[in-house]
Amino acid sequence: MNTTSPNYRGAGRLLYKALQTTLAPANDLEYRDLLAQFRADPLFAQQVSEFAQGMELAILDVSERGLIVVPTSRDSKFAVRLTDIRSGLDIQQKASLVLAHVAIAATFFPTTDGLEDDNYIPPPGSVANFRDSLHALAKQLEALDGEQLSDIPSELAPGWRCITALMVSVPSSQRATINSVVGFIRLALKNMREAGLVRIDRDSEEDDTETYTPTQRMRVQLRELALRRLFDLAQTAALNRNA
Repeated sequence: MNTTSPNYRGAGRLLYKALQTTLAPANDLEYRDLLAQFRADPLFAQQVSEFAQGMELAILDVSERGLIVVPTSRDSKFAVRLTDIRSGLDIQQKASLVLAHVAIAATFFPTTDGLEDDNYIPPPGSVANFRDSLHALAKQLEALDGEQLSDIPSELAPGWRCITALMVSVPSSQRATINSVVGFIRLALKNMREAGLVRIDRDSEEDDTETYTPTQRMRVQLRELALRRLFDLAQTAALNRNA
């Protein structure tokens, strides 16, 4: 591949691949070649970066596991807002779903050490683990006063009130819905799989045996973009969920 002249098509193709969040370089030869060129050719890397800037995207990480890009602002075409989350849910349910995403992430990474070490492999997390972390996080947020909540987005308040009012699990004979904490966890996991943030490790209808693992995309996004105060609280909840 020619690395001495502009490769605008290649830059566009690499960003196109990166925006397909479930696409793995291991399964795509063109993606692997473009990643290799990005890492070896400073001119091409600059072209990709400038192309991304023009699309209001920022490059967070690049490795053999893929190129990770995120919107540069909440106004970006690629940004997801609370109001964009899953039609058919009210604002209380959408806020609950956001907290479910945070609780799942904190269950995988209950300390910052795991986020900083790319060689650390978190153990698989079960639906039951995530469910308990979410309930513990909601209870923790509910117990804080106004000053302690100053760094937490106020639009999430209906979420923790909703979670604490729900039953934590459902009988094995019933299907999990958003009328239960585990229902929000299952919906969040579905969203996170589609976004390339988690992979299913063991499929099961039992909350204790269905497990998931995080992707490098999740690690990088948490490390670079997590709301620090909220994620700190979620990590504490994850560590203390069975206390």
